[in-house]
Amino acid sequence: MLLAAELVLLVLWLRLAVSCALGILAQRGKPPIDKNEGTASRISVVIPALNEEETIGATLSSLFEQEPPPWEILVVDDGSSDRTGELAEQWLSGREGGRVIRLPRNRGKAEALNIGIRAASGDFVATVDADTRLDAGALTAALATLVGRGAGAAAFYLEVANRTTLLERLQRQEYVTSMNFERVGQDAVGMISILPGAATLYRRELLIAYPFSSRTRTEDADLTLELARSGIRVVLAAEAVASTIAPVSVAELLSQRVRWTTGHLQCCTRHAYPSGGYWRFRLGVFPNFVASTLLGGLGLLAMIPLWSGRHTSLLGLDWIEVSLIAIVLAYAQRGCATLIDGQRREGVWIFLLEPAATGLLCISSLLGALYSLTRNRSDFSKNWTK
Repeated sequence: MLLAAELVLLVLWLRLAVSCALGILAQRGKPPIDKNEGTASRISVVIPALNEEETIGATLSSLFEQEPPPWEILVVDDGSSDRTGELAEQWLSGREGGRVIRLPRNRGKAEALNIGIRAASGDFVATVDADTRLDAGALTAALATLVGRGAGAAAFYLEVANRTTLLERLQRQEYVTSMNFERVGQDAVGMISILPGAATLYRRELLIAYPFSSRTRTEDADLTLELARSGIRVVLAAEAVASTIAPVSVAELLSQRVRWTTGHLQCCTRHAYPSGGYWRFRLGVFPNFVASTLLGGLGLLAMIPLWSGRHTSLLGLDWIEVSLIAIVLAYAQRGCATLIDGQRREGVWIFLLEPAATGLLCISSLLGALYSLTRNRSDFSKNWTK
């Protein structure tokens, strides 16, 4: 038991150290992007929506402000019980290429996306959540990155739009230091493991060949792993910023993360077999995906037997030394990310509190996901929690 805990900690520490190194390396070697690359191409934006009447207007407004504007905008109203479809039709009224596809019953996010993609006529498809706003120039930057680097898909850089309360600011810090910073490092070695469902740009023919699936609770991660297994290049468009609405309560946040973790565990089992696949998938993408799914929660749980006063068997460290190493590495990663992305720097107290809050959230979501899976409570097709 103690040896297993120590091995988990060693892998976690190695991952944190590698994340710091790759993030710094990626910033120093960031390739220049020609903003004119691919601007003549046609981009269709597909927005799956379920009961998003409060946010759909802001999302569409941000698309109207893009230069050049998207070729077409397709809102797929997935059986909403509120005024989402009606409001979307009002916003798109009179705009060429804008239309709403209203489904009579809920089909699930994956199928709503697929319906919109099949109806799209552009060369490229940007999938955007109905509560996500694109910053000015985001579509152009994403397209330039995708075309310039010869990729099949490009992830947007995610920002938290709502950052008033302590919980919201902690999530913003987490996005900057854990999600975006890690994705920057993964991009440096061509091993991105998750293309965010909130905002990603794809070549349309790619999504026709590899449609979204409702077999897991995280269709974005499932598709990313499928693309990586096939050797399709995916990249990060760091200058394409998308701002999404983060959960506003602890209950909503925990529900979101339990869904994420449940879906990621499902992806781990589904993509472990059959064996094979492109070498980057086998040696980098999939092992990193498994590590990111498990290590956050297991790392803290592994500290428990050491806090009882026992020493590690491999390194001979006591609980104080182990705790100090973990703290130094966690804050080193966040410090590197904060220094590099200074414009999104939060206050000192947020910086100090976020690692502990994220760790507790990882443990809670992992335990909740395991409980959900053992109780067979996964409802893939109708889960619309972000």
